[in-house]
Amino acid sequence: MNTKDIDNFDSIPLEIKLFNKDPIYQNPILNPMEIKKIRHKFEKGSLSMVKINKNRSSSTEFFFILNNSPELDGRYSIFGKVISGLAILDNIDKKDYIKKIEIAY
Repeated sequence: MNTKDIDNFDSIPLEIKLFNKDPIYQNPILNPMEIKKIRHKFEKGSLSMVKINKNRSSSTEFFFILNNSPELDGRYSIFGKVISGLAILDNIDKKDYIKKIEIAY
């Protein structure tokens, strides 16, 4: 897939949620002072989308954070978090695959 194909690929726009403000779409936050205003930070168990280019996330690939990762804050969208079973993340191997996901509202 070349860059032109990626730009036309149906993907999710980057969204960063801030405290007491509207979310920021399409642009990563690069200023460290602005990162302090982020509502969702990359902590163990955070669920995020893989980025396919600067402004957009993939529509099919995601990842779990295994440790606190402040270097990702403001650069990726967090759309979920593990709320129970965090110890399972420590045992995930790169050859494992997901058989079932349950989403609680």
